[in-house]
Amino acid sequence: MGLLETEELLSDRNPLPIALAVQPMNLVRQMEAPNSELVEQAPPRPAERTQLSPYRSPVSGRAVMGSPRQDSEAPSEMAPLPGKAPAQPIRIVFDGGSRGNPGQGYGSFAMDWPGLPREVVQLKFGDRVTNNEAEYDTLIAALEAVRDRLAEQQIDSKTTALDIWGDSLLVCNQVRGKWKCKEPRLQVRRDKALKLLSNFDSPELNHQPREKSVEILGH
Repeated sequence: MGLLETEELLSDRNPLPIALAVQPMNLVRQMEAPNSELVEQAPPRPAERTQLSPYRSPVSGRAVMGSPRQDSEAPSEMAPLPGKAPAQPIRIVFDGGSRGNPGQGYGSFAMDWPGLPREVVQLKFGDRVTNNEAEYDTLIAALEAVRDRLAEQQIDSKTTALDIWGDSLLVCNQVRGKWKCKEPRLQVRRDKALKLLSNFDSPELNHQPREKSVEILGH
């Protein structure tokens, strides 16, 4: 179904009340703009320049598939035809955290694929993970899962819309360009999320109250 492969953590690197639409190309331009947060200060001397390591998935153990919709109701939408993108957006709800901050990271995301039962995927991360890192890593895992499933079905992700919901105001606002991101460990995750989002058709990233995430994901 396009879920992440098992991978060990390689290192310890590893109120907006309304929804705002994310336009991927605009987000990319924000990253390249002269006044963006990626060039907030004059560049250091070559010997002092800090290079961000490429993002590597910190997922460890096996991703666990949850049960279908708890209400057992049949999906209201028609299932998409083979090789065709769903007519309605694919809905993602994500949440991550850590036991201790930093500590043992965890996360889960729900996918509502139009015409199919809801799927919930549970993730475990390595030690020394912060809450914010776990939130980002869960969002990235969800986007990669959707991307991989579309590829398996030979569906162009550029024709597929996403409706994404999370209760992390920091992740939502940093990805939408509302807040600056100065922490290198979060910068590399934000950039990875932006790159993944740019592969879809006008994805929307929305903030929701925590109780909505708990209702769907259980934490």
